[in-house]
Amino acid sequence: MSALYAVRESIVGKSIRGVIGLALNPIVSGGLLAFLEKGPQHVIEDILARAGLPANYDLTTVKLALAVLLVIGGASALNKKLNSMAANSWRIGGAPGWDWPKEIAVVTGGSSGIGLAIARELLTKNVKVAIFDIQPPPKDLQNNKLVKFYKCDATSSASLAEAADGVRKDFGNPTILVNNAGIAKPANILTIAEKDLERIFRINTMCHWLTVQQFGKAMVKANKGHIITIASVASFVGMPGHADYGATKASALAFHEALHAELAHTYKAPNVLTTIVHPDFVATPLLTEFKSNLDSNGIRYITPEQVAQVTCANVFGTKGGQVIVPEQSAGASFLRSAPNWLQITVRNFMAGATRDWTK
Repeated sequence: MSALYAVRESIVGKSIRGVIGLALNPIVSGGLLAFLEKGPQHVIEDILARAGLPANYDLTTVKLALAVLLVIGGASALNKKLNSMAANSWRIGGAPGWDWPKEIAVVTGGSSGIGLAIARELLTKNVKVAIFDIQPPPKDLQNNKLVKFYKCDATSSASLAEAADGVRKDFGNPTILVNNAGIAKPANILTIAEKDLERIFRINTMCHWLTVQQFGKAMVKANKGHIITIASVASFVGMPGHADYGATKASALAFHEALHAELAHTYKAPNVLTTIVHPDFVATPLLTEFKSNLDSNGIRYITPEQVAQVTCANVFGTKGGQVIVPEQSAGASFLRSAPNWLQITVRNFMAGATRDWTK
């Protein structure tokens, strides 16, 4: 695993991705093709001469390659645009009716890590932020008049309901819900304690249902809102030693997909947006128990601020969507559609790399 990450994050790896991205840019390939077809002949001949090629060099193969790159790049760009529009209720632009100083956000697990970074990012637009957590946020947020902390146990429906009532009393109905609270602890399927299994599913999975039930009805009634699900690249890959965590994140993806469809068609509220975010390994307290294992495998971390920035780009752009952070980890999502032999090979490789994590 360390070798894979080392290659991906090396200068060579980044350079290769850059070259591929440039080659598949339809503006680049299309521009070069148009130049070779319609450009001044003397300029083309001069370029060939500088490359040590004769003026009558046959460019048919080069033109064919550029045409293929143009088709692939154009199809990729179109696919990306259609994906964005579909996730945004087939809108090209953002949803109407947002005024940031008047908006109210609830962030679960907002006192540290990704949740804290998202809370800070929301505050840059003067959004009122209600933080649900078992521990208070840093002092600067406690002293911020736009922030209110609600001590809340995400495993308890009663605690969540009490906190939700407090938000409605203090601020009004939230228009932004960030389901971020989550836990992780390495454990094998045969040995994980039932209490630990129940705890992770209550926090990472059931909490999503309970918070949406608390705040979703008002959003539907107003046909305005944004529900953000913080998932993981583990939504796509079953990681040995983390079956419980992966199952909750796969559940988060299924929840997001069904929620998006229900809001648009069951409740006729297409302006209630949904965004799901799949971060790779993030430098947060969540990794404390197995950070040394990750370090020994050469894992490169992203920061909570990176996740917050891409998350809030959707919020402030008033667009729903699916985001993988960093972009180069998007390959994980394709594994689900890969042949079984490849999926099994990847999981077996991961099992070998992580076999000591739960000892």
